[in-house]
This record gives sequence, C-alpha cells and structure tokens, in this order.
Amino acid sequence: MDKQSKKNIVKDLKECFESSSGVVVTHYLGLNNAELTDLRKQVKAVGSRFCVTKNSLAKLASKSTDFESLNDFFTGPTALVFSEDALAGIKAVKKFSDKNEKLKFVTASLDKKIIEFKEFETLSKLPSLEELRAKIIGIITAPHQQLISVLNSPATETIGVIDNYSKKK
Repeated sequence: MDKQSKKNIVKDLKECFESSSGVVVTHYLGLNNAELTDLRKQVKAVGSRFCVTKNSLAKLASKSTDFESLNDFFTGPTALVFSEDALAGIKAVKKFSDKNEKLKFVTASLDKKIIEFKEFETLSKLPSLEELRAKIIGIITAPHQQLISVLNSPATETIGVIDNYSKKK
C-alpha cells in the first residue's frame, strides 16, 4: 500500500471517528467473506458502518478525537463499528456475535467513556430510540383514547338497547 492510499484511509477513518457518537472495537478472526458481508449489511441496516482496518492507521486516525482512548485496544484482527446512534451499533454487533462466535467484542467507547463487556451486554438489551419514542407517544395518547371511549360509551349502550328491543319484536 503506497503512502497516498494510507493518507486517504487515515483521512476517511478520522472523519468516521469525528462524526460518530460511539465506536465498537471487535476482533473478526475466522470470519469468511460471506459472513463479513452479512455483518456489513446488518450494521449498515441500522445506520452504522463496519470497517476493517490496519491498527496503525486506526491509531493515527483516532488521535485528537474523542476516541483516542481506544488506541490500546487496536491489536490483532481489528474491525471497527462507527455509529451516530451508538446503541444501534452495539445492538447490531451483539446480535451478530450471538449467532457467530467468531466475532468478538473487545471494547466500545461512548461519550469519551470506555465500555466493558458487562456494560455492552446491558446496553444491547435496552430498547432502541424508536421504540422509546413509540412508548412515550402511547403513554401520551392513552388518556385521550380513554376519554373518547368514555364519551362514546352512552351512545354505544343506547344503540345496543335499541338493537335488542328491535330483535324482540
């Protein structure tokens, strides 16, 4: 790989580090091309990016970013998952690693904090942002729906009485 290619890769990685709210560091030793392609698709589907890179280039790219503390973990066959929605990336990695033991979680970083395995497991079980929004909307609209049901109740009961009376004759 020539110098210009390395500079382009470092530049691209630096942009990924700067635009992400969370980064997951994984080891992918033993994954074949089909499995890597499947993982990339799953990660992309949640709005994240899966990137296999040289450790030295990742260390250079992470300098002067919020994720510089990850440099100690860039050893071995490293792949990174960059996410704007950090939970989405964590959930995608967890889902894939549950089905395929070849993908190993190393660490993650969210808001300048290193995430260990126990925290990773806990975060992967949290509902997504969309699910939380749906629950909040449901809670907000429930009283209105109940009020409408109460207001419609006398009319419904009146119709039922009239219907029963008409069936008798």
